[in-house]
Amino acid sequence: MKLFTRYLGAHFLGPFFFGLGVFALLVFLGDLFDKMNRLATSPASLGVIFQYLVLQMPYWTLRIVPVATLLAALFTVSGFVRSGEYTAVQAAGFEVGPFFRPLLWMAAGVALVFFVAQETVLPACFSRSQTLWREKIHPVWEWDKFSDVVLAPGPDRFVSARLFAVKDGTFERPVMDYYNRRILRRQVDATEARWDKARGRWVFLEGVVRRYSEDGALTSSKPFVELVSDLFTPPKALVPRRKSPDEMSIFETILEIRHLEGVRRITRIEWTALHQKIAYPFTNVILCALGIPIALRFRQRSRSVAFTMALVVSALFLWFIEVGRMLGNSGSMPPLAAAWLPNGVFGALAFWGWRDLR
Repeated sequence: MKLFTRYLGAHFLGPFFFGLGVFALLVFLGDLFDKMNRLATSPASLGVIFQYLVLQMPYWTLRIVPVATLLAALFTVSGFVRSGEYTAVQAAGFEVGPFFRPLLWMAAGVALVFFVAQETVLPACFSRSQTLWREKIHPVWEWDKFSDVVLAPGPDRFVSARLFAVKDGTFERPVMDYYNRRILRRQVDATEARWDKARGRWVFLEGVVRRYSEDGALTSSKPFVELVSDLFTPPKALVPRRKSPDEMSIFETILEIRHLEGVRRITRIEWTALHQKIAYPFTNVILCALGIPIALRFRQRSRSVAFTMALVVSALFLWFIEVGRMLGNSGSMPPLAAAWLPNGVFGALAFWGWRDLR
């Protein structure tokens, strides 16, 4: 059986790497053309743009692994049928399940490698590429202004402002609250605040400093003309941006959820992303299991038909992933159910296909 497994693996890996390269390139080029206008007008150097594009490759490659696995399953099974080997195996008394089980083990092995890359290579590369995009290629902070913003520059500190102009380094009507064990203890309420580059901190103008007791009662109120604060975070670092789930591993996502829940932020997006990170590697095995009965049903069809079917099934699967993400992010469905929705639907189809073959 080991010899047969190696033989089957040789037929599987060729189409897998072919599909991985082709599909990843197609998706990457589509994303590149979508951003071409911004890249062409970017102030960044060609070296920075090239580095950004290279760092984006792992993201698109890993996203397309289940599609390549499906294509490999279709090509492998179709090849066995066209060559007559499958007919000979049936005549020898082999059942469908044991004969194609090595394909499922190969898909599981690919899923394991994919999961390790998802937790190590992908977050590092994607985070670096997004940093290059935000700071050098498309530096939105240069013109971004945020109205009625609430920022959390520290675990026990919040800054709210009517207007935050990042490029100018100014707050309009800022209020900075200090908490101790979730109890408001100090508040700086000002007309304006400006980032002092020489001092490396924010300076609040025309305001009042209030202090509160442990039971929340106001104990003192002291006006000021200029207050050099202890807020050292520069304007760009204060830009209100949630870290993308693709920039984090599962462990980092859990830490981010705990942080956001600690500052009483809604975490549906992070919970949905966390469950999708766990569910996504299993799609490799599910799509492989679905591809086998599909290939056996179409039998003598050409490779172009198998390629087209891989595109159609993969497009449907990716659509289900996006639907699940939207349902989870919006709260229309619990994050756990939303993340596992595609696996449940296509897993049921695969189960039905195998049962019908038996």
